[in-house]
This record gives sequence, structure tokens and C-alpha cells, in this order.
Amino acid sequence: MKKNQTETEENYKLYRKVKELLHPSISKRNISNYKINIGEDCLLLKVYYPKKVSNMEKIMIMIPGEETITDCIGMYPSIAASLSKDLDQVVIMLDYENAPKEPKELLKKVEQTVFYILEELEKEKRVRENITLVGDSTGATMVINCIQKLEKENISLGKMLLFYPVLSGKYDGNTKYPSIMENKALHYDLIEKLQAYFEKVEKNFFPLQRKDKIKTKGLILSGNVDPLVDEAIAYEEQNPNISFQKIAFAYHGFLNTKDKEIKKEYKKVLIDFMKEEE
Repeated sequence: MKKNQTETEENYKLYRKVKELLHPSISKRNISNYKINIGEDCLLLKVYYPKKVSNMEKIMIMIPGEETITDCIGMYPSIAASLSKDLDQVVIMLDYENAPKEPKELLKKVEQTVFYILEELEKEKRVRENITLVGDSTGATMVINCIQKLEKENISLGKMLLFYPVLSGKYDGNTKYPSIMENKALHYDLIEKLQAYFEKVEKNFFPLQRKDKIKTKGLILSGNVDPLVDEAIAYEEQNPNISFQKIAFAYHGFLNTKDKEIKKEYKKVLIDFMKEEE
């Protein structure tokens, strides 16, 4: 049986410099079918383009969550492609094929890759104020860690988008956030998955375990039935530069939803936030 062309292409990698992602030598549609190798010290990448070739100034760097926690197994390419089209931006998404499994080691690799991309984008005259870091779930936690490390080096980006971030690290039943217990029945194994995933991770990995504030303008989107929604509210209250939007009837991992109303609601929120002046 002949393999589907896209399935075949997914098995191959392209070796490209970051600047070549902004000026692809093959069609944008084709390059999005490949995993991009920008260097042996970095994670692989996937890249998705807006409808118009001229809209290459605004760029999103996406750090996906752990797909077994978000129930987005195999879905992140389509999620990133949709974000690119909906927000009319280039989306560069990190791929975890060659990534460490342990969260602390993964974060080091994520930071190394993100910082390298930023350095290369600066060489291509891409203004950092036009760059947004985006992540969901455990990926959103890594976005915050990246942002805080950049800010300590006096490097600022335009914005950050956080979908249902993991913030407290308190998933052993001893928590001050009511939603973790109240909504647990709707996500019967989420807390157990988080506890297992972060079993050996130090407390300072989690943003709510630290007192430093974020300077970058950010937006958190969480579902109203997400067990972690109270964490998100607490983090917004701790950080004046971060706003919070609750999505009705949405759950942890709602980027995988097929519900048209949930999609419509969060897309409107995203578009309005991205249009706001810095």
C-alpha cells in the first residue's frame, strides 16, 4: 500500500538555519510537513505560516505541553497551524522527538533552543517586541521559566500566551486551591498524571512557588472546569502585567477541542489580546 505523502514527509527532517525559515526555499505548505533541524544542540522544530507571505514580521514560538497530560497526542501540529492562521503570524513550534523526558532537563533544552532562535531572529532584524512565547499546560510553565530567565538578562519580548498553565506543583492532595479538588472528578486522572510527571522536580520549578513577578505582558486562558483554574487566578493576582480569561465549559487541554463554541470564544480572546497595544 502506498503511503500518504504527508505521512512520508513526516519521517524526514530538513536541515535549515533559522533565517531560512523566514525565507523558505520550498513552499510554505511543504516545509510545514517536515521537522526542522537547526543544530545538534537544539530541539527539532515545526514551522507554520500565515496566509500571506508578507506577514512574516510577527512570530510566535510555541512550547507544547506534555501530550499525555493534555490529551493532545499527535494534535499539536494542527493546533500550531490553526494558531498561525487565526493570529496571522509565523508559528515556530518546538518538537520533542529528540527531547529529554525529565522535566528539569527538558526545560534546559527548551531554554537553549528558544534563546538560540531569538538570537538568530535578531540577526534577521526581527524586533523582539513582535515575538510572542506561547505554551499550554506544562509547556506554559516552561514559557514562564524562559521569560523570567530572559528578564533577568534584561531581554524583553512582546507578549506571552499561557493556556491552562501548571503553576503550583501542589498535587499530592495538600492544596489551598479549591478547584483542584472540586473539578478533579471531571479530570479523574489529571492530578495523578501531574504528580507522577513532576515527582522529582524541585519546588522552584513552579511559578507560584517563587515571588518574582513577570514584566512581560501576558494572558492566561483556562477552562472553568479545569482543576488548575484557581492556580491561574492566583498567578494573575500576583502579577499585574498578566491578565486572565476563563473559557466557559472548557477543560484542561481544551486546545484539542472540537466544540465550535469553545473554539469561537478562545479565538476571539486571543485576537483581541494580540491586537492590544504594547
